[in-house]
Amino acid sequence: MNLKKEAVSVFKSILKNVNPKEFLPEIVSWNQETGKLRIHDTEFSVASDQKIYVIGTGKASPTMAEAMENILGEVIEDGLIIAPPDSESDLQIINMVQGSHPLPDANSIQATHHFLKLIKTIPDGSVVINLLSGGTSALLCRPVEHITVHDIREVFRLLLESGATIHEINTVRKTISQIKGGQLLKYFENKTLIDLIISDVPDDDLRYIGSGPTTAQKISYQEAFDVLNRYEIWESLSKSVKDHILSKKESAENRKFESKEIEHHEAWIVSSASKVAKQTKQILTDSGFETELVHPAWTGLINDFEEHIFGHIEKLREMPAGNHALVFYGECTVKVTGDGLGGRNQELALRMARRLQNMDNNIAFLSAGTDGIDGPTDAAGGVVDKNTFSEAEEKSLEPNSYIEANDSYHFFEKFGGHIITGPTGNNVMDIQIVLMQKS
Repeated sequence: MNLKKEAVSVFKSILKNVNPKEFLPEIVSWNQETGKLRIHDTEFSVASDQKIYVIGTGKASPTMAEAMENILGEVIEDGLIIAPPDSESDLQIINMVQGSHPLPDANSIQATHHFLKLIKTIPDGSVVINLLSGGTSALLCRPVEHITVHDIREVFRLLLESGATIHEINTVRKTISQIKGGQLLKYFENKTLIDLIISDVPDDDLRYIGSGPTTAQKISYQEAFDVLNRYEIWESLSKSVKDHILSKKESAENRKFESKEIEHHEAWIVSSASKVAKQTKQILTDSGFETELVHPAWTGLINDFEEHIFGHIEKLREMPAGNHALVFYGECTVKVTGDGLGGRNQELALRMARRLQNMDNNIAFLSAGTDGIDGPTDAAGGVVDKNTFSEAEEKSLEPNSYIEANDSYHFFEKFGGHIITGPTGNNVMDIQIVLMQKS
């Protein structure tokens, strides 16, 4: 059995199972005759004079919006989503504008302007369905006054390259935004707001998915200040960002600042990494692999994740003969020190190739992002086996030098092993698969 091909096949099967156009109709339904909107087991009565609007932000917003158009049809009064660059859709009613990802730019600012402009026109008493998914933090961007898009972009870049966790990154992002951290809620007073959310954070904490624009919460300037110092970012920030955080941190009023919930608001997580990981385990089990799903979702540095994965692989050596599989999920962080091109999944795959080179059994490892995008590249991730390292050296490629330069993309480009899916229209973190044939 070619385990690398098998791993890629399983990953592509997963992507088909998590398409919002497939699963949202099982969660959301509309009865035109009765005016009933059902989400799971909850029903909303929509009066004949009430209007329904659909808005959304994130990597999955185009496919989620297409699903909602299929479900609701012409009952949608109007709508707008903010999607990543080069997104495509067949939307007929809901408008789509594009921002920038993973770093915000002027397009994100302009897209957010159009987004808020539409929201302000929604009449009181309307029903607003908000489609939220990963990528929202960069796409939905309205900095506080006096902070430029260049300055906020640099904050994002420094955080993403620092090794900080997604929770720490979003803790900072909220403090320099006018709409993150529940601050968007003020636009929906006297309306019914329904959030349908695809989670891309390890513990499905609504406060951190897309920086929680519609989740009421405390915004801590002290915690943001601590994160920026912990990762040695503070001194690299612009004066406008530092002045803003310091002034808020030192104000007694803002030390306990909390965004406020609105009266008519419900939220559902419709897909998440844990759900997708369970589906991955089932696919592998059905394919004849004795499969272990490793909980919880990973969050932390890539070095620690590498050790965590290899520790579980070592335990497979004690298992009886047969086909075995491990499934991991979550997102690791990489402290970038080189000037190469790559993403966390490609780098993790290349690091694991180094680990697997002396294994006795046939073994393969895959790491890929469910959004189809790994870092600033066109790859979703990479796949390797125990022969990858030695075969690369035979081709005069030095894998260690690519690891040191954070240049995993160019390694896989030359050697092979890239997983290319294109943007998938979904985003529920990363999946890692280990397949072993033990004789």
